[in-house]
Amino acid sequence: MKKILSFMFCLIILAITAIPAFADEATVINEVHLSITEPAVGEVPDKNIVPAEPEKYTVEFLYWIKRMYPDEKVDTFETGYEYALVFNVKPVDGYKFAATEKDKNGTAFSATVVYLNDQQTDYCTYEHENKLGRAYVVSFDEEPEKPVSFFRRAINAIKNFFLKVAAFFKNLFGIK
Repeated sequence: MKKILSFMFCLIILAITAIPAFADEATVINEVHLSITEPAVGEVPDKNIVPAEPEKYTVEFLYWIKRMYPDEKVDTFETGYEYALVFNVKPVDGYKFAATEKDKNGTAFSATVVYLNDQQTDYCTYEHENKLGRAYVVSFDEEPEKPVSFFRRAINAIKNFFLKVAAFFKNLFGIK
C-alpha cells in the first residue's frame, strides 16, 4: 500500500510540475500589421488603428502629438510640422511578442517588427514580450515655391517697368 501511495504521490508531483510548462506556451508574434487613415494636411487625425489580426494583438492606446510641441493638442494637420502617432500594442491571451534582445550597445529591443500602413515603424517607446510601444512619424513640409519660367519673369519685368513709368508721369503731373 505504501508503494502505491508513493507512486501516486510521485505522479501528482510530476503532473503539478508539468502544468506550468504547458501553461506558459504562448504563440510568438514576429510581425504586427496595423492600418490607419493616412494623415493629410487640413484633415482631422484618425484615432482608430485597425489590427490586421485582432485575434492575436490589439492596440491598447494611441494619441497624436505635434513634434517639438508635444503638449499642444492636434486638431488638424498643418503644413510645416512633423507629427507622431504614439501607440501601444498588446498581445491577446495565448500570444506573446518575440523575445526582447539587446543590440551591440546593450539597448533592449524586441525582434517583433511593427508595420503601420505597410511602413515599418522605426521609433520605439517601449519593448516587452507583453507590450510594444511605437511611434509613427509623418512630416508635412512647407511646399517649395514653384519656379517661375523665363517668359513669366520677362512679362513681370515689362509690367513693372510700365507701372513705374505710369507712376512717374502721375507724380509729374500731380494726378492722384
